[in-house]
Amino acid sequence: MRIPSNRYIIIFSLVLIVATSCRDIIARKHIREGIIKYGISYDSTTTAKIDATLLPSLLTVKFKNNNTLNTIEALSGAITISIISNHTNHTFTTMAKVFNKKFYHEEANTEGKYPALYSGIPTVNLISDNEPCKFLGYKCFRAKGFFADKPNATFEIIYTQEIDIANPNINTPFQNINGVMLRFNLRMNTTMMQLTAESVKRSKISDDTFTTPSDYNAVDFKTITELIYLLQQ
Repeated sequence: MRIPSNRYIIIFSLVLIVATSCRDIIARKHIREGIIKYGISYDSTTTAKIDATLLPSLLTVKFKNNNTLNTIEALSGAITISIISNHTNHTFTTMAKVFNKKFYHEEANTEGKYPALYSGIPTVNLISDNEPCKFLGYKCFRAKGFFADKPNATFEIIYTQEIDIANPNINTPFQNINGVMLRFNLRMNTTMMQLTAESVKRSKISDDTFTTPSDYNAVDFKTITELIYLLQQ
């Protein structure tokens, strides 16, 4: 039997390495489970009126099997507002923690209905949404949009379809965006926040992440909405 020469062995090895590397790159690009962390910034008008240390500084999104937990933090986590979107149970839950007081409200995830955090925010309309770009290594699209009640105040939206979350913007003012947003603006009452993803990491997420912790107390929609309104003042 003829033994292949070293040259053929080397060529075969290189092809195998390249093919494996390509599979690894594809696997890394499409993440189904992990954590996205966003920094939050404000314009000079806002920071001139409000001490920046009192404003929300971080948004964390945990995701797995199309379920998501979005948490906005202020005062180093002493105050948090969270939304669980449970794709499996077709529910979303709004949670608010103010120091040691914890409340939640759960409701059916029905089309066109917003959770308490978004209930007072108009829909975001798009001017354009198909300009390709790169962001954090992901193939993205750049859009320009505005809140429906302020058509002259446009802002940039960057989103990707390489993070696997089905209908990531359902039941939010950004339902017209077909992808996971990595840069966008969000309003809390009259305060405008710009959120920019700083990292996207593959990470094991427990299924318990998408259930309400036992130490939270149930309240009705009116109560959770009023509480979140007060926290935004």
